[in-house]
Amino acid sequence: MTWEDKQGASYNLKNLRHTKDRRMIILPLRSVAFRAKATLPALVVLALAIPADAGTLPEPSNPQVRIGAHMFGEEHAHLLKDSLFDKISPLVLAAMPRGKAYIDYKAPAKCVPERLRNVLNRVSAKYGPITVNSTVRSRSRNRSVGGREKSYHLNCQAVDFRVHAGASGLIGFLSSAKDVGGLKRYPAGYYHIDTGPRRSW
Repeated sequence: MTWEDKQGASYNLKNLRHTKDRRMIILPLRSVAFRAKATLPALVVLALAIPADAGTLPEPSNPQVRIGAHMFGEEHAHLLKDSLFDKISPLVLAAMPRGKAYIDYKAPAKCVPERLRNVLNRVSAKYGPITVNSTVRSRSRNRSVGGREKSYHLNCQAVDFRVHAGASGLIGFLSSAKDVGGLKRYPAGYYHIDTGPRRSW
């Protein structure tokens, strides 16, 4: 192994006779090797932390937009609204502590009956963050979205919401809730509950 020092003199490790001279050369080489070994794990972690799609145009943050509005009937096409929870990693959402309600209202909240509020709070405490996309509608708004003539949304007696973490078992949970009247799960993952008689469609 041959190299040059700062003054341009050439050295060969095999030709160095004195232990002191060999030590002066070997120690810096060992230091460089140690630094390389210490840096490698950090580079691996950094590489894993960079998303695979970095540098590409992001998809819509709302997963329901990616599914497409064709999954909705005319009555529920207006539910395609982004939520603050759409900006959070699914891993972070799944790790959020349970037992506390995390609800993002994208529609008027003050008029929602206490019984439905209680249901939403229990759902969020058990299943994680939820977004409420529809509560009350005016008659003109109800007509424009193709709502039913006697929709419970007209009197703010219904809410449409979605769960951002896992929702396995949610239908059973809602079915067993005495405060839930009408109950419906739409193909795109939204849930409708209201204060009417117990029914589904």
